[in-house]
Amino acid sequence: MATPIPAARGGSTLRAFVYYFLSVFSFSVVDAATKLLRGEPDTVTRWIPGNFDLGTWQVIFLTRIPPLCVALLLTAQATGSPFRLKTRFWKTHVLRGVLVLATTFTFYAGLRYLPLADTIVIAFAAPIFVTALSGPLLGEKVGWRRWSAVGVGFAGVIVAVRPDTSIGIGTILILCSAVAYALTLITLRPLSGKESTHNIVFYSTAFGFVVAAVPALLDWKPIGLEATVIIVVQGMASACGQFAMSPAFRIGEASMLA
Repeated sequence: MATPIPAARGGSTLRAFVYYFLSVFSFSVVDAATKLLRGEPDTVTRWIPGNFDLGTWQVIFLTRIPPLCVALLLTAQATGSPFRLKTRFWKTHVLRGVLVLATTFTFYAGLRYLPLADTIVIAFAAPIFVTALSGPLLGEKVGWRRWSAVGVGFAGVIVAVRPDTSIGIGTILILCSAVAYALTLITLRPLSGKESTHNIVFYSTAFGFVVAAVPALLDWKPIGLEATVIIVVQGMASACGQFAMSPAFRIGEASMLA
């Protein structure tokens, strides 16, 4: 049985929701920018110029650079050196690196097959998995109110997936991404109370950067100024989302934020 993690109280709960809202907003920017970089802009992103058709690995590789730079800068500010990244949680960081990469790869790949709006709706399956797993893995108590809220979200996912029709590869990829993302959040909750935020962001981002390097270079496509700007915007939004997510889960329960 999991050891319960102390729950948030009063004003802490409000702060957790503020951090979480900022994180979700930032990741929405990431999603839109990634759709552009992957090509085939839809009705949500069509007003932005550019159709770059970059490969999944190249997008992962390039967009890891801004968060890594931000993490190193904040490490230097906190410790006096950008390379003081000592940690006692190597196993957890490696696990989260794998989960973050799995989340990113399946989501980015799924964006090629589905409109952005449908992709985001299907990705709302993640809170269902977070709520289901927060009890056995984190020892949190999940009441009927939280399950009711999750049920409403699940109904929206069912409408988006349309189970009466054939489920395509895009839907499967996004659902896999939702499972991996839920596990990423579950592993963040206990770690965020013990590890510095800049370490959490650095290690989860560095793992994807290193793994993506070789396949990205093998399928490299030239990028221009417009693509570079979108890559920087996407990467900075990703950094903002990650740095906001950590304090949100340090303060609030996973099932509550889901």
